[in-house]
Amino acid sequence: MKKYLLLAGLLSTSAFANLHLAPPDFETQNGRAVFVDFKTADYEITYDIKNRKTSVKSRIVFQAEKSGMPLFDLVPKPTSVKINGKEVGQNLITFPGKESKLRQVNEVVTRGEHVLEVTNTFKENVRYNRITKTFSSAFWIRDLTDRLFMEQYIPSNFEFDQYKMTFDIIVKGTKKARQDIYANGVVTKTSPTTFKIEFPEHYTVSCPYFHTTPKNRMSRRDFTYKSVSGRNIPITVYSPNPIRTIAFKKETIRVMKELEADYGAWGHPQFIAYGTFPKTGGMEHAGATATAYGSLDHEMLHSYFAKGVMPANGNSGWIDEALARWRDSGYPRLMTPGFEGSNIGGQSVYKRNTDRRSYALGSAFMAYLDYRLQNIGGLKAFLRGYFQTYNRHVVTTEHFKNNLEFFSGMNFDAEFGQYIWGENSEDSLNVDEHNPHHHALTKSQLLKML
Repeated sequence: MKKYLLLAGLLSTSAFANLHLAPPDFETQNGRAVFVDFKTADYEITYDIKNRKTSVKSRIVFQAEKSGMPLFDLVPKPTSVKINGKEVGQNLITFPGKESKLRQVNEVVTRGEHVLEVTNTFKENVRYNRITKTFSSAFWIRDLTDRLFMEQYIPSNFEFDQYKMTFDIIVKGTKKARQDIYANGVVTKTSPTTFKIEFPEHYTVSCPYFHTTPKNRMSRRDFTYKSVSGRNIPITVYSPNPIRTIAFKKETIRVMKELEADYGAWGHPQFIAYGTFPKTGGMEHAGATATAYGSLDHEMLHSYFAKGVMPANGNSGWIDEALARWRDSGYPRLMTPGFEGSNIGGQSVYKRNTDRRSYALGSAFMAYLDYRLQNIGGLKAFLRGYFQTYNRHVVTTEHFKNNLEFFSGMNFDAEFGQYIWGENSEDSLNVDEHNPHHHALTKSQLLKML
């Protein structure tokens, strides 16, 4: 294992310099579109209670390695875009192959550091109460559907990138903000009506957790958990129902013990769990989740694989869902994957969302890998070292395969070629895509969660 970890460390790239993991740049009718490396992103988010309006002013420092028109994403149409202080235009464009949409700045930048400033408003998952002068807002995300990460609310880069984010929350329409804020960053109340949330520099666009509610609206329990590392981990569980909150506390402790025994010490500064409504499934963030009780263990596993070791793109997203489903099923061991082949990790390089078949097909493949590795501790022995080496880093399917091969001394070209990067077989196309842990929630369900 020590030899594996040493090589894995040597294979690691410099911390958070991930532009080499971006998809290829491409030509558009406006000019050459180039991916860039966000360094910092500061967001001033104003909640205007009187006018029931939510607005954002963003200042993003980025590095361009090539000359061209920089790319970012934002689902709401921006009202202003500036590059280095100059007002410029932008276009909503599509990736080659029409795989997804994104935004291109209509200004050529040279190689070097630049500043992007964007203003916008958003209406997703926010609700105002003029009578009590309070509001509820959350940055709910989903990974199975395109463009449902932070770009729903604020200008963002893509999954390959890691950068420090800061939220400056401004509450207008009241002399004193009566809000509770739940976030997996450092929260500071800077005045009676303002808050600052600082997120770590290793976060990707799917990592931040942000939920604010009227003060004391939720039943909340704060406690600490003694990690196997000796660290006291602060934990917050909350829900609208006190009984549910108590149940979440007990289950959190049980699952934390299990996961630390299997994969090592918890890799985040904290854990936050919002107990949502039954049968709504959940969604993972870095050391945080909004989830129904039945999905809490699934989402906590994702703090190891998904928001610990993080996918660089849609073609890498199958890994963490496959591992979570494999665990949900009791870590079975299979002599064969049980299907002819698929391409759950071999689709367009511009793909941004996880293939829904990753649960059934991916977990079967993991069970097969466990069978192949049974004489050297099984797949979990590899995963423990992989997590401990690559926590807080983004990885690709190729990276996962290369490290797996070095750990085992085996060659998996044929297996990955057939089951992950191969052609779809009839049985893989007809697989049941439903998974109880990640429901496609309606807008009304998401609003109810506020």
